[in-house]
Amino acid sequence: MKKNKLFNYSLCLAILFIAVSCQQHTSSIDGYTRNNDGFYFKLLALGDGNDHPFPDQVLVVDAVMRNQADSVFWDTKHDAQNGLYIILSKNELARSCNPYFLNMVEGDSASFLINPKVFFRNYFDTIVPTFCANDSLIKMDIKLNQIISKGEYNALKKMMEYRDSEDLELEELKEIDAYVSKKYPSADFDCDGIYMLQKEKTNGQLIALGKRIKIEYEGFFLDGKPIDNIKQELEFTYGTPDQLIKGLNIVIGTLKKGEFVKIIVPSRLAFGEKGSSNGSIQPYTPLVYNIKIIDIK
Repeated sequence: MKKNKLFNYSLCLAILFIAVSCQQHTSSIDGYTRNNDGFYFKLLALGDGNDHPFPDQVLVVDAVMRNQADSVFWDTKHDAQNGLYIILSKNELARSCNPYFLNMVEGDSASFLINPKVFFRNYFDTIVPTFCANDSLIKMDIKLNQIISKGEYNALKKMMEYRDSEDLELEELKEIDAYVSKKYPSADFDCDGIYMLQKEKTNGQLIALGKRIKIEYEGFFLDGKPIDNIKQELEFTYGTPDQLIKGLNIVIGTLKKGEFVKIIVPSRLAFGEKGSSNGSIQPYTPLVYNIKIIDIK
């Protein structure tokens, strides 16, 4: 388990509710209902709940956001493990023409298709990233897990804010131990707490401070989801501050030209108790990295 972190509400609520704020057209695509602004909605599955939410309640949902190639770029499992919170009273749902969320019950699943220029520029204040550059729509699927009161939401928020860091570190260690025991039972950790899962050795040149090196690397969460969609190449002078996270610098300094390693980096040597600055990596998140030394100059 990792420390739960609420997603940026002002952004996520705007994204979620843009799809419910306008009058429907009769046109549809693949079962989706289209509204006046060109957004699409479809109910995917019916839940077993009995009660619809009231406008003063809070919805707890799971969400998965994909580009048109069906590649996930944000999901609650990795980016908001405690779920995405939709505060109904803090949006334009009350005056919308089609209050989809007010008609849902616990267990219902729904899907939205949204124009990527609106999705990223208007609600994330950024241009469309390269992985969505050729897409005409962004797909967002949600599942309504729970309907709670504002009081329950506030209590839960306080509980998450005051969780003891030692408990979170212990949970992280248990998660790492479970992963290693299952997949790499013979792996061991060094004095820094970095696990060496695999290593391909060579007789090449050893890396040293001041050397210009070129590496290829890719990072993953423990469940296998990649941090980035492609392998990354980086050329830099070894020893230059802030080029890589601390754990990668430690390991790279022990390698030779041509060598490959697969490692687990604990969060204290990665993105720590605050997570990544862009929110893509949660606090207290251990990471798996594949690293290959391409060249040393």
